[in-house]
Amino acid sequence: LLGGGLSLGGFLRVYATNGDLSNASAISVSLFLIVMTSVVLGSGLPFALAKLGIDPANAGTSIQVVMDILGVAITCVTCQLVLVQFASSLA
Repeated sequence: LLGGGLSLGGFLRVYATNGDLSNASAISVSLFLIVMTSVVLGSGLPFALAKLGIDPANAGTSIQVVMDILGVAITCVTCQLVLVQFASSLA
């Protein structure tokens, strides 16, 4: 629900400011994947840290750093797939 809402908002904003359907789709898909990744990692990391004997309270700062890096990587890979590879297969 959160990923879908943010993706829709991102799609509308990019489409309204840029007017390009492929750019809006690429950003929308990447936003959805980033939110889903952060939800899974954010809920699973405290349990993983507890299992390793590390204080689960450390998960908050760790997830911020991990999601900063993964967010950029997910956006780059998703935009590459949507804008280059998928678009070239349609042409």
